[in-house]
Amino acid sequence: MRKLTPFLIIFLSLFLFSDIVTAEDPIEYKLAIIDAGGYVPKDHITVTRFRSLLEQLSKTYVENNQQISDMTVTAQNLLLKKGINESLLNIMGGLNKLFSKPIENQKYAEYAASYVTLRGNGYSHTEAIQGLKAVLESMGIY
Repeated sequence: MRKLTPFLIIFLSLFLFSDIVTAEDPIEYKLAIIDAGGYVPKDHITVTRFRSLLEQLSKTYVENNQQISDMTVTAQNLLLKKGINESLLNIMGGLNKLFSKPIENQKYAEYAASYVTLRGNGYSHTEAIQGLKAVLESMGIY
């Protein structure tokens, strides 16, 4: 059941925008709509930014684009439950900046969970990303 949670969150979010989004629409467009809280044109700059981030993140992490998207929306929803409003673009962008070189077998899920934990403990977005980088550096991974 845990594996369905991110999917269900995306599905419910998209259900709210069912008059805007179709199943055939690309993931980056769906993310842009969720992040905006409503309609965005298909050629909007945020769609392009999400596409670029998904391409970069899927090269860094073992998860695919759909999994990365689901986990990012889940992270955003967990933050919202803690009273923290953070955009999907910022979450993905921050987790994209963690590595200065390619490192194999990195799991987006682990870094997203750590990010949510740090944010929930009072760290700002920048502090959370810097904290994750510091941990990676101390392990010789960064």
